[in-house]
Amino acid sequence: MNHDPFKKEHHLRTKLDEYHVDIPNFPMQSRGKRWERFINFLASPAKDPIEPLISTTAGFAVLKLAPIIGMAVISILQLFFFL
Repeated sequence: MNHDPFKKEHHLRTKLDEYHVDIPNFPMQSRGKRWERFINFLASPAKDPIEPLISTTAGFAVLKLAPIIGMAVISILQLFFFL
């Protein structure tokens, strides 16, 4: 494990030694208790799944007609299977 691959590559070693990166010290945030994380998850805002349908005229019409068409299909299926 003491093998250093950069000993033979002098050009690569000099290029790597040119760069120095200062890493700032950020304090680690505590993850909090499991209950607090669960409450934060429940309190986070949710995306409205129907918004793309309401924003267009055609989507709004589909949203209004979908229950009517669904009930018609269910009633036709009941007529064929139960009569």
